[in-house]
Amino acid sequence: MAISESGPAAAQVAKNIQRVRKARQMKQSDVSRRLADAGRPTLATVVSKIERGERRIDVDDVVAFGRALDVPPVLLLFPLGEEDTTEVLAGQTVPTWDAFQWFVGEAPFPGDAGTPGGEIDPETGLAEWYENPWQEGAAPVALWREHAERVREWYAVPTRVRRLRLDEDEERQQRARDWERAEEALRQTRNTMRMRGLRPPRLPEDLADLEK
Repeated sequence: MAISESGPAAAQVAKNIQRVRKARQMKQSDVSRRLADAGRPTLATVVSKIERGERRIDVDDVVAFGRALDVPPVLLLFPLGEEDTTEVLAGQTVPTWDAFQWFVGEAPFPGDAGTPGGEIDPETGLAEWYENPWQEGAAPVALWREHAERVREWYAVPTRVRRLRLDEDEERQQRARDWERAEEALRQTRNTMRMRGLRPPRLPEDLADLEK
């Protein structure tokens, strides 16, 4: 008998744990051993209960099962490529990809346009603009992605400059200019993080002197 307190997300996770386990051709005892290795000791009988929805699953379980099954934990919640739609909250079924993007901070909750502002178009019923606090809440995700891209751009400078087929002196000067621009862009991103009260990620060793 399924636990009544569990919602649709827990049911989805239980179903996907079983699906992934079988796809990996693993026994419940295999998963149990891997869970123990991951620091989450769980009997095989408990794994069975989880898959049948007879034991409540928590966030620590989701993370541990992701590790044990070699699958990103988010895919235990939102099985991309397996189901077109997913019930995220009770009575709220949305496209699986949209739910996935919301969960990882890439898009607002599906269908959530935000609070309307300005004039309302009498023909469409749409407002001039919408204010959505989601963007502020998801800002760390966007900034960390931007930071990673800035670091990649810095490392890509030598290859990009070589493709210009400049002579040795011109190549050295161009490389220095491009590195300077990349470093300034990276500093700006890190400053934005700090202004938002965030602690920037550790820089690679090659960029350790960037802020000294």
